[in-house]
Formats: sequence, C-alpha cells, structure tokens
Amino acid sequence: MTAAIVFCSDPLEPRQSDEAFQREAASAAMLGFQRFLIDHDALDHNHNAATATKRVRPDTPVNSVYRGWMMRAEDYRALYDALNAKGASLINTPEQYAACHHAPESYPHIASWAAETHWVPADCIDDADAIAKALAPFGARSVVLKDWVKSQAAGYWNEACFVPDASNLEQASRVIARFRELQGESLVGGLVFRAYVPLNQVGEQAEEWRAFVLDSRVIGCWPRQGGSSTEPPLALLDAVAASLPSRFATVDFARQVDGGWLLLETGDGQVSELPAAAEPEAILKPLQAALDRD
Repeated sequence: MTAAIVFCSDPLEPRQSDEAFQREAASAAMLGFQRFLIDHDALDHNHNAATATKRVRPDTPVNSVYRGWMMRAEDYRALYDALNAKGASLINTPEQYAACHHAPESYPHIASWAAETHWVPADCIDDADAIAKALAPFGARSVVLKDWVKSQAAGYWNEACFVPDASNLEQASRVIARFRELQGESLVGGLVFRAYVPLNQVGEQAEEWRAFVLDSRVIGCWPRQGGSSTEPPLALLDAVAASLPSRFATVDFARQVDGGWLLLETGDGQVSELPAAAEPEAILKPLQAALDRD
C-alpha cells in the first residue's frame, strides 16, 4: 500500500502546504509520498472534519501520517474518522494520539524518568479542595503549572507558570488564575502540576533534546534548544521508546544541573515540530517504510 502524508494547507494559499511545513512537503515529494492537504482552521475553529478534508481524494486506500498543527483530541478523532472514510488511514489511532498528547495519559508510562506530577481535571478546577489535594504531595517544593498540553512558561513564567512554594495556596491560586486567564478557551483538560527541577542552561536556554519514536524505536534525536552536543544516553532513549503507548510519538528531554537527564514531556509525533537541526528525511524515510509495510 502506498504511503501518504497529510499536511495543513496555507490559509492564504489553500492549494499549497502551510509555510511552516514546506521543507517537509518538499522532502515528501522527493521521496514519493502521496500528498494531501487539509484545512486546519476548519477543524480547530469550526470542528468540521468534512470541510477540512474535502481536498483529500486518494484513488486507492493509503496508509498515511499527518504532519501539521496540533488539535484537540476530539478534533483529531473527527479527522481520523473522516480520513478513514476516504481510504486514508492515519498511523495513530485517536486513543494513541491522546495517550502521548495529554500529560495525565502519558504520565503512567513515563513516570520513572519524569518529575513528580499531579493534576486536577477540568470539572474540578474551581474546587479549592481538589487543587489543595493535588498540591499537597509536593509539600513546600516548587512546582510548574500547565494544562493537559501547554504551559505559559515562555512568556509568563513567574506570573502564570512557576509556583515557588506549593504549600502556599494563596500564591498558587494567583498563578492558577493568571494561567487560566491567559489560556482562555484554549485550556485543554485541566491543570497539571509538576515538581520543579533546575535545568542546565546553555546561554539563556535550557539544554533540551527532542527524540522522535516510531514503533518503539528512536528514529532520530536532535537538540531542541540550548546548543548542546551531548545527546541523551542511548539506554535512556531505548527504555523510554519501548514504554510509549503510541506508534509515532516524540519525547522531550532536558539535562539537569546535576548532569542527569529529565523527561520533560511526550507528544504525538504528527503534531510535534521537527528541530531545525534535523533533516526531514530522517523521520520521513522510516515513516514511509512503516506505512508501506502496513
């Protein structure tokens, strides 16, 4: 069966891939992938998979992989079903997408390598007792805050991400309120609290790496930021890859100030950005081979 790849279309030029994925689209064309475009806005804003996939018309059934912007799990399920009905089956099921895209679902699989994590589901985020219960295991340690998928670490670290003392519930409440204000309607799932672990800095950035995993095997690992030349240990990469509950996923690692490695988070491989240091063929060739075998 021929391998296919599904990209987001450019909002201004709907007959070509989004500018952010044009380097991958060029590589996919060179490798011989069938290529299709979807309207991501139709999914993300209007939750309309039929409109989003109207340009997907494979002549024969194909096994496919999506490479584009992330979306809510319910929209991925709608996309998966719509593409499947057209004969373009995606590599990850909706269950596999959520398993690595949502922090609470991935945590049981990666807890051995990650910071201690506790969470509060969306229906309890106004419950002060539920928040206090989630924070209690940290004692007076510092924690960082995010939702099931994203944080506000990049621009609002002190006011909407970092809680210096988890036992100070008044302080935590202020950070949570600001985080919720910034997330607005984009908040996914609920609140996630993780123990703060100091990370090694290279210049002004943490030393981070991103590994792409396909069928329990690492197919590439590159610096995400920080300019590091020291890759996470192979034994660590192999152990984490074997634990993931998804066919195609990513794992972000960071070096700690004590020299050890911390697993920061997992992601669905279809919606994870390829680091600038990586050539698209490094992930596209293994994906093509896997899809051809299916």
